[in-house]
Amino acid sequence: MTETLPPVSATDEYRNIGRRVPKFDAVLKATGQLAFVGDIRIPRMLDVKILRSPHPHARIRRIDTSKALAIPGVKAIITHEDAPSRPYGREFALPPEYMPRDNFIIPDKVRYVGDVVAAVAATSVDIASRALAAIEVDYEKLPAALDPFDAIKPGAPRVHDTVYWGEERDDLRGNILRTIKMGTGDVGQGFADADIVVENTFTVPKQQQSPMERRCIVVNPRSDGRLDVWATTQSIHGLRHNLARALGIPYSQINVHQVFLGGAFGARLDMNVDEPIAALLAMKSGLPVRLQLTREEDMMSTSRHPATVRLKTGAKLDGTLVAHQMEAHVDTGAYACSGEWVTKCMGGWFMSMYRVPHQDFTGHVIYTNTPPAAGFRGFGNPQANVPVESHMDMIADRLGIDPVELRLKNYIREGDVYFAQGPNVVDHIKSCGVEEILTSGARRIGWERRAEFARQSEGSVRKGIGLGRAFHTSGCGQANEVSDILEYAGSIIKINEDGTASLTTALIDMGTGNLMGHAQIVAEVLGLRAEDVIVTTTDTDSSPYDVVTHASRSTYVSGMVAKLAAEKVRDILCEMAGRILEVDAAKIELRNGHARVVGTAGKTVSIEEIARTAQMRQWGTIIAEASKRAVTTASHFTCKFVEVSVDTETGHITVDRVVAGSDVGQVINPVLVEGQIHGGAAQAFGYALLEDIQVDRETGRTLNADYLNYKILTSRDACRDFEVFFAETYEDTGPFGAKGIGESANNDGASAIANAVANAIGVHITDLPITPERVLRALGKL
Repeated sequence: MTETLPPVSATDEYRNIGRRVPKFDAVLKATGQLAFVGDIRIPRMLDVKILRSPHPHARIRRIDTSKALAIPGVKAIITHEDAPSRPYGREFALPPEYMPRDNFIIPDKVRYVGDVVAAVAATSVDIASRALAAIEVDYEKLPAALDPFDAIKPGAPRVHDTVYWGEERDDLRGNILRTIKMGTGDVGQGFADADIVVENTFTVPKQQQSPMERRCIVVNPRSDGRLDVWATTQSIHGLRHNLARALGIPYSQINVHQVFLGGAFGARLDMNVDEPIAALLAMKSGLPVRLQLTREEDMMSTSRHPATVRLKTGAKLDGTLVAHQMEAHVDTGAYACSGEWVTKCMGGWFMSMYRVPHQDFTGHVIYTNTPPAAGFRGFGNPQANVPVESHMDMIADRLGIDPVELRLKNYIREGDVYFAQGPNVVDHIKSCGVEEILTSGARRIGWERRAEFARQSEGSVRKGIGLGRAFHTSGCGQANEVSDILEYAGSIIKINEDGTASLTTALIDMGTGNLMGHAQIVAEVLGLRAEDVIVTTTDTDSSPYDVVTHASRSTYVSGMVAKLAAEKVRDILCEMAGRILEVDAAKIELRNGHARVVGTAGKTVSIEEIARTAQMRQWGTIIAEASKRAVTTASHFTCKFVEVSVDTETGHITVDRVVAGSDVGQVINPVLVEGQIHGGAAQAFGYALLEDIQVDRETGRTLNADYLNYKILTSRDACRDFEVFFAETYEDTGPFGAKGIGESANNDGASAIANAVANAIGVHITDLPITPERVLRALGKL
């Protein structure tokens, strides 16, 4: 066994890490050459359409498909009578034992407007649509629970009678799926010790993820009985597991192919009903099928969980926080999806922002007869962050303390314990740049002007500056081997005969360029250029397991495993180079595509020559794999300073300037990280200002499931004066000192907007989005 070379230290000059390398798929996307799931065409492929319920709650008494089946071109129809009757769970990151199972592929009782009633496979979309219109359904309408607070009243209509957790049956007594409790200290004593207490109720909206690509699934039944699946999914292995369980077939009967995504933001974090429906129709017809949702169907299939949050905070006169209490009512919609975990995470994020000795969290996960909510970037963090960060400004106002100073006094820091992903994932902060990003951000935005803005009295347009800070974890690693959330990854690296490297990973690239970051990590270890690392397209048959692209884990967890695999390959290369150069492998280092003897000028051999020699002398393929579980969750920290203008006559809000500071450890690729921060801000500002899926509380119909009526910020609305900067930190547990960024880029933006508006108009608005109507109402003009 050769001696492993020491890792590169934080002070070494990197050749790939920190480089502004363009995404390798950028040109392909810009020129339309990159294939997405919707581009896949297979001979004789059928199109699938879904018949959806017009009622929020109804039992299907009778369904007649005979007229639809008689239409030429209709090849297969399935209803609840054709689908397996076993309930299944949707989450990718949970073991089956911890996953709520309340979904049926096609239920015999529909639970929201848009729930599945039947599905048709036909030779064209038009024929399938005609067949849907020919299906006759007799519904028994049932009372519906459309408001979460009405849903938990005694005697409210029950959305579900039973939910399964693993094999354990839970007979529900109402519409609360779970109540989550967390706490430290004694909040009663904490409030008794406080000099001031601030208490408010906040509402945060149902926001749509709005990826550019619509959900699409292609399933090809093979002659050997196996299924090939291509899907808009954030996890090929997670999809295989859940699909197999829903269909009741072995995992090995399904092969899910890796495909690039046109955005996701959590919208593809779980398996939906569409994947098993497509699989059943492929199995029944014996032909390949393609199911692509319309934009309206896609918007109704998933969203951020709306919530009502009551927050109570106690502080001393010097600004020391002593008590913190949150109660959240979280609307999960008609199915559990990620509702329990989002609520658990809300508790973790709430309790991990500031040093408070006495804290208490209670979160109720509530079923309603509305479209199901699911994971969304931040995963419960924005819902908790808006109340907490608004309260920090309110406390600062009451005490006459600068909001930046109040945060600096109370933030959790290096060495402190935090709850990473709810009550069960506990870790310590190992690197922290909060002080740097707060103080530098304040200086860059011109924070001293805030006091001047607060005294404005003339003119209809008022200026304001606000701050929001946040943290998130890099993955979900736990010390326990057996836990209620999965967190491990795998990579395979092979050296090709021309000296390039091929990287195989099941991790999905959602458009963020995370696989480009992996290529840079691998190249750094192997002494190659990032351009010399080929990221291969794979499938579940050929790749090691990787749980899912979520939780800001791509670089920290999956990148760490890619680095481990590269280090194994490096050791093989050094051993082979030692044979060729007739020196000990411990004296070899890899630089600039060559292996060279340290301290000996001119004694080198190229990696290409090593690979060719290995082939000619039959030493074997230079290949290695790594599969590892993460046991830590490095916290990354962000803050946004935002300057706004508020027209007090119209209520219109304009974002004039943004200064975004981030502590992400060593930046692997600034282009990718800056893109995350800009994109996260756009989503957060939309959450703060205008996005809200509206469900009619009388009929259960979604009123704005299209982009004519559901508005999002576009590139034209983006703030042009946007500055990004990074704290100088290094995370020992991350690859080359790196941490994550994806979700935290979204978490702090809405609270920064809310605090900036409060600075401008002198009133804190506690309901999002902060629409012109709400501004005018706060000013007493409506």
